[in-house]
Amino acid sequence: MARNRKRRVSGDLSEYILLIIYKEGAQTLELLKQKTALRTAAFRGNERHHTSPEETLSVEATCEGMLGKNWLKLTAEAKYDLTDEGKVEALATAERMERGARMLETQFLSPSAAARNSTATYVFVAFLKMLMGLLSGSVGLLADAADTTVDTAASAIVWAGIKFKKEFIGTVTILSLMFLTAALLFVNSVKAIIENVSGTFEPMTMPIVVIVVELVAMASMFIVSLYQRFVGKRSQSLSLISQSVDSKNSVYSSAAVVVGALFSMFGIYFVDAIVGAFIAVRITLDGASLIKEAMKMRRGEKPEFSKYRLPFEEEISQRRLNNFRNWIIYAIQNEKLSTKAELVKSLETTFRPSYMPPVFTEFMTGRGVNFEQDFPRLIKSLIDEGYVVESDCCYKVTEKGKTYLKDTIDVMRYKQTEL
Repeated sequence: MARNRKRRVSGDLSEYILLIIYKEGAQTLELLKQKTALRTAAFRGNERHHTSPEETLSVEATCEGMLGKNWLKLTAEAKYDLTDEGKVEALATAERMERGARMLETQFLSPSAAARNSTATYVFVAFLKMLMGLLSGSVGLLADAADTTVDTAASAIVWAGIKFKKEFIGTVTILSLMFLTAALLFVNSVKAIIENVSGTFEPMTMPIVVIVVELVAMASMFIVSLYQRFVGKRSQSLSLISQSVDSKNSVYSSAAVVVGALFSMFGIYFVDAIVGAFIAVRITLDGASLIKEAMKMRRGEKPEFSKYRLPFEEEISQRRLNNFRNWIIYAIQNEKLSTKAELVKSLETTFRPSYMPPVFTEFMTGRGVNFEQDFPRLIKSLIDEGYVVESDCCYKVTEKGKTYLKDTIDVMRYKQTEL
């Protein structure tokens, strides 16, 4: 028998509406719709996203529900305002959101927190390799565990350097470790090749155990590398960027061990040595690049962080720009805004709302976005594509822009989504 399943309405706009009114005073329905656009609007180029009535919870319906709960009241000016009960709820919501923002910032996104969390991950990976190396008797795993233990010590030094404002010491430590690792890896690779040629090479013991442990280490180091790079770029911390490169190199080193273990199962023992030598060269090149940035920092210059990209960073940046462009078209056509000042204010209100902690909204806008400075570039692209025209310092949507807007209006519509 087929079972009927009631579709779940995702999320709740009530806490956002409470926050807006709590922090900015009584609001009309139209203003509430505009100010919750970051929470409810989605812009996806020409993609179409259809929402059913069961999935959609409008601002108006939410306000009506809160009127029934006696959290809101309608003023004589047809504005929604908080009741005494609503103020209690709004205060609790504001405090909860501020606590969440502080925890996110202090426990995950600050340089010190990233260094601390990285050190904890290194401890876990080193312990896992050491334990499985002892249980399996694998000399390769024990050697790799010793290397990860050194990484753990270096990570602790980076943490201390950030904590005590001696970040350059942490950067030098990581760079020194990278060159030492590259040298040892190259020497061991050459030694392994010679032993293979002379017939004195000792095969890897328990390759399956080695493969499983190294795959876990690879996944852990890959995630840590992305995390370190994100926080490093966000905070302009060269020591975290250096550590992210070192963590990435740990992924390569583990991959070399896995490759060697796989081939050893078929009696081929020289492949990991060749791969190891190649990785040693890559680590050396990465270290040389980082030394240049460290010298810049030492001279008081700003290091070049833009070249240390995250996966899909360009695509995410382009999506944000498209969001801003689409909103400008929407605001000109539907909100009847026409001047630069009006449109910049609309972008600020929509994508960087005052009622939300900055740490939450930066993931939508991107850190460092300045709508006042970026507006000429945004509007120029719309004019060049024929979506908008300028006349007497005012902007108007063209027929082509109206057609484009019709293709995107259903995803720009206020709709309920997961935060």
